[in-house]
Amino acid sequence: MKPVLTGTVGLGGYGGTYLSMFAENEASSDPTLKLTAAMSSNPAKHAEVVGKLQKQGVKICETYEQLLSEPVEAVWLPLPIEMHRPYTEMALAAGKAVMCEKPVAGCVDDLDAMIAARDKAKLPVAIGYQDVYDPTTVPAKRRLLEGAIGQVQSASVWACWPRDSSYYSRNNWAGALKRGDAWVMDSPANNALAHYINITLFLMGSTMELGATPQDIEAELYRVNDIENFDTCSLRLTLPDGVKINVQYTHACEENTNPFIEIKGSKGFLRRSYEEVLISSGGKEEKLPRSIAAMMSSLPRRFSQYVRGVANPDIAVSTLESARPQLVTINGASEATAVRQLSADQWTTKAQPTGATLRRIPGIEDAIRHCIRDGKLLHETKLFTWTRPAGHKDLRGYRHFAGPKMSD
Repeated sequence: MKPVLTGTVGLGGYGGTYLSMFAENEASSDPTLKLTAAMSSNPAKHAEVVGKLQKQGVKICETYEQLLSEPVEAVWLPLPIEMHRPYTEMALAAGKAVMCEKPVAGCVDDLDAMIAARDKAKLPVAIGYQDVYDPTTVPAKRRLLEGAIGQVQSASVWACWPRDSSYYSRNNWAGALKRGDAWVMDSPANNALAHYINITLFLMGSTMELGATPQDIEAELYRVNDIENFDTCSLRLTLPDGVKINVQYTHACEENTNPFIEIKGSKGFLRRSYEEVLISSGGKEEKLPRSIAAMMSSLPRRFSQYVRGVANPDIAVSTLESARPQLVTINGASEATAVRQLSADQWTTKAQPTGATLRRIPGIEDAIRHCIRDGKLLHETKLFTWTRPAGHKDLRGYRHFAGPKMSD
């Protein structure tokens, strides 16, 4: 396959991860892309990277318009959330295919505008939900659709990822609801841990291409940090077939527990961790080993194939449509209930070796495990005095984000 001429926006932050992916792909025995242009609004800040790229023949652009005028076929957009829609629309108008970083947007309205722009341009747009491109995703989903674990009955996804004050001060939109006029809705569920709601819903979709969209949500949202949105959430999603998904996330913790997904069926279960996908049924186990390296290698390769129209039945693509269920979940949760700020006596502070401080909710890790084990929301465990009953939102036909509920 002829390599796709590629441009990328941003040389720092997650943009650096993209540069590493491109370099690995180009150095492979069968490269599928070639980086020919990169944009940075402040090249001097990344002088070493700029120098290295220029030696490789990469054109350095200082504006997005300049990048779009280059003879690239596709652009990669590792950008803040509020820039996803306008930069995608501009790229499509300029005749470029797009790989947009996750989450797809801050609201379903922006997502639908991106779909309209894509359809008008008739060009591919993919989303950087890297877990969808994982080599284990298609085999695991096939097994679910084949009935390997029987009729799906329930699912759960949870993680405890500590995030200290340096995380929330790293930019001016961390934990924000809006930036300018655009919804950002930054939170564990729409940023660091967005992948895992997305991949759970994708695996539970009734077709190989799409995920399952919840028709109802119950939500509890809490925060201890000085942010606008939540840092802890307890969610229960109901799918059209009545299957419920329990979601428990927190950044306000000390213990680090990587994301864990379990889908239970009438004949067995599927469990997905960082290390493997385990499918158990009838006393037999299938294991699909996972690796970050394999996942990050398949993402640029599969996107390039997508741009070229090359089929690959073994690796999925995260499309605008398949990203919708996660965004409906995020918007629906925020419409269902207001974020509750915990008082200072309900959390503690721990100094970090870096000088940052970590705000944590004592006992939250055990409480989340309790929720996952028993299929409960935080308030249903009665483990804390500060929890409150979940808010509810009917998501059938959901097409517009009315904004977060500000009080109950």
